[in-house]
Amino acid sequence: MDDAQLRAAASLLREARSVVVFTGAGVSAESGVPTFRAAANALWNQVDVRNFAYPDGYRRNQPEAWHWYATRAAKAREVVPNAGHVAIAEMERHVDELLVVTQNIDSLHQRAGSRNVLELHGNLREPRCFDCGARSDWLSAPVCSACGGLLRPDVVMFEEELPEGAMDRAHDAAASCDLLLSVGTSAQDWPAAEILHHALRGGASVLVVNPDMEGQSW
Repeated sequence: MDDAQLRAAASLLREARSVVVFTGAGVSAESGVPTFRAAANALWNQVDVRNFAYPDGYRRNQPEAWHWYATRAAKAREVVPNAGHVAIAEMERHVDELLVVTQNIDSLHQRAGSRNVLELHGNLREPRCFDCGARSDWLSAPVCSACGGLLRPDVVMFEEELPEGAMDRAHDAAASCDLLLSVGTSAQDWPAAEILHHALRGGASVLVVNPDMEGQSW
């Protein structure tokens, strides 16, 4: 981004009263959290996604899948928010309305101070039971203390629905905002990618901050 683009982006942000910040794995990469597809340490380059990120594969691949998520949860607790997370949190102090819509499950936005965060794909803060839904700590074995069922991360796996009402809230915010910032995401995974299109159709300005611009909405 050159100086002219930075000045234009700063001007849009100063004038905005309602802002949506849409983030993906790239915003946490500087904190040491692996992305899913990009870079040598991308998560899906290391494991078979079917054995970890699909409900049926997760059930079959025990206890490996449980330990894989437990390791990711521990990593998320160890890392710290980076300057990007802090800058996004700071924006809340300067606009009337700001909603962070994140695809990330690491809770780094909240730890940086963001108060209005919509987690589309859940989080790794605590697991829950497949069967009874009870919450749990990250135990050594994925056995629910309430019913004996299988514990799982509280994340949205492939072939699962997003949290009820989450996309409606994100779409409504995008359609009515003045400015949408898309940060660290390819914005190609549906239905989350629809958020940018709702903002564009609503007349908002859209700023894309990502090292790879291929396939981005314009």
